[in-house]
Amino acid sequence: MANVTIYSEHREILDSLISSGKVASTAGNTKTGPFKEMRDAYVYAVSIALALNSPTAVDKMPTTKKDQTQIRDSVFLGAGGATEVSFAVALVTETDQNSIEQSLAQQLALISEQQLEERFALLDRFAHAGFAWLAARQVDESSIRDLLLTAIDEIECVTSETVATEVIHDPMLDLLL
Repeated sequence: MANVTIYSEHREILDSLISSGKVASTAGNTKTGPFKEMRDAYVYAVSIALALNSPTAVDKMPTTKKDQTQIRDSVFLGAGGATEVSFAVALVTETDQNSIEQSLAQQLALISEQQLEERFALLDRFAHAGFAWLAARQVDESSIRDLLLTAIDEIECVTSETVATEVIHDPMLDLLL
């Protein structure tokens, strides 16, 4: 069983984003957040980092397990857009392979059910960056809804540089010439 993780350093922003009586914080109990459940806020955080093309580096991820919030795979994948964003993250993340075929094979393997834990670890890096982006800008906004509108307004999708590592030769081309 695989889980996605929301780290303790982002608990305050998470509680502000959700509207639920299930949380112990005052922010969550006021029910002013735009998301009903934690998994929806997690998908939003991933989407922010995906649009910015800036996941948290592996060596910068928190290592402590204390006070982490785990969301089971079956619960998380039930959120609207969760499956799609997890596939998108797997397919846009650059790999360190030498050829396009090897890179594509690694990316396609990452979307398989056998590598769900690896895909969720990658998602955690994106969610961590997205929650950090929101938390850093929260003090400048009058409400959490203003923060989300600012995120929608300010974030421009970053394009990744596409550089061909090799020339692909189509074997059928010789037949046509």
